[in-house]
Amino acid sequence: MEGVIIVTGVWEERQKALRVLEAAVAEAGGKPGEHVFALPVMRKAGVTNAEFRTAAGYLAEQGWIAGGDGEYETFVVTPEGVDRISGGRGEGPRTEKKEEEESSSSDNDEGS
Repeated sequence: MEGVIIVTGVWEERQKALRVLEAAVAEAGGKPGEHVFALPVMRKAGVTNAEFRTAAGYLAEQGWIAGGDGEYETFVVTPEGVDRISGGRGEGPRTEKKEEEESSSSDNDEGS
């Protein structure tokens, strides 16, 4: 059974949740703290109302969205939620730190 991937219900639910988060980040223009509405996010993510509510609950538990009432009619994407989708691209401190690390490792290589 090596190399066989078993898709579980939990995995499928998480994939839907990530699609919802991706749609929410797009709807927010990639900016944390922007209010987004459920309906356009559901449409972009291609999920039903029930799937959206389940996904939103999971995303809130992870700290990737916030400020939603029990129905998540409107909510905000947190900085962590944007990072989860963008992978931290475009953030100055992360880039600078990475450049510093690369620079220091290059310096170490030169001394060898």
